Formats: sequence, structure tokens, C-alpha cells
Amino acid sequence: MNARRSGFTLIELLVVLGIITVLSGIAFPAISMVRASAKNAGCISNLRQLNTPIRSYSQAHGDRIPMANMLPAIGLNGPENGLPQLLKGYVDQASEIWFCPADVDDESLATGTSYMYIPGLLRYTPEVQFQVTKTVFLQKLNERAQAKARTDLEGQLLEGFYSGVDKRAGGTGPRASYYPLLMDSADRHPGTRSPRNALYVDGSVREAIEEEQASDDASGEPQE
Repeated sequence: MNARRSGFTLIELLVVLGIITVLSGIAFPAISMVRASAKNAGCISNLRQLNTPIRSYSQAHGDRIPMANMLPAIGLNGPENGLPQLLKGYVDQASEIWFCPADVDDESLATGTSYMYIPGLLRYTPEVQFQVTKTVFLQKLNERAQAKARTDLEGQLLEGFYSGVDKRAGGTGPRASYYPLLMDSADRHPGTRSPRNALYVDGSVREAIEEEQASDDASGEPQE
């Protein structure tokens, strides 16, 4: 009688290793996609939570758009003059909701937020600054009063801008539907539906519209 065989033959081991390799090749990309989706969901949650302090600040200041730099400047004592600093009375400027879970860029993290504040860019459009110069800078105000009058007027003008109508060829619609308030400052979600997430005026969070799609209306005059 032949002795009972123990263990695997070389061919059987090779087959098992081949199966493991194939399964690994399938599983690892799936795991990466799950992780990316989880980070994307965390980013969307952050932006939704940030809508509340933005709205609270606006309601406490005559329904004006909060005025801050597009991104905080990095000063000697840390980030300054950005939205996290402006809203510190409504949300801790060190709160995790200011940081996208997919943001691993040291330079980005050093600014104190992963999100770019779009009104901080729109405030420097020629139409807004023309109104500011005509209304504020020609008045005889001290430096502090002038700075307050400037940000108040910019916030008022941008509130009108977001309430305006798009005059692009192909249709009309509210600018608020494609100009976000906050958005990822970089493409952080490859492989997901939304490379950049964005918070819009109506409180919704969705994929940011390509810049060229909105650029046709960038020269539109803010509505008072």
C-alpha cells in the first residue's frame, strides 16, 4: 500500500500562489477606492458643517458675504486673515472640519485650511474694486474705519453678485449655482466622482464646476 501523501505538490503551490496574486490584484485597487471614497465623504461632510458658521456670521452682519482672503496668509504667529480666523467666534479655527481628509500637502496644511474661499478672490475683480474706490477710498476716514467700510461694502457687493443672473451663451441662471463659496484648494479626490468638492450658497455640496465654464461671466457687474 502506498504511503499517504502529505503537503502540497509544487504545482499545487504554484496554483495557490497564482490565485492569491490574482485576488490581491483585484482587492488592493478596491481597497484604495474605498479609502478614497471615505476621504471624499469626509470632505463633503466638512464643507456641509462649515456652511453653518458662514451663515451665522452672515446673519449677524446684515446678510453680507463674509470677507476674508482666498487663503490665509502664513504670518509669524501662524495663519492669519483667512476665513478660519474670521469665523473663530463660530467655529474653532483649529477644528478638523477645516482640513480635507485627503489633504497631505504640508504647504496646504500650514495655511490652516484645505479649502479656498472664492469670495476672497472675487473681491478683487475690477467691478468690485471700482465701487470700493468710488465709495470708500474717497471718504475721509481713519485707517480702521476705512478697512471696516471696505469689507462691509465688498460683502454687500458680493452678496449682490451671487444673487445675480448668468448671461452666458446657452442660457441664463443664478451665478450662485456655479460660483461656490468654498472649494478644495487642489484636486484631492482622484478616482472619485468629484476631484474637487465645493460648498455653494444654497448650502449644497457637490463637484466644483470647471473654471472655464464660469469664466465667461466673471466680468459681470455685481448687482446692488
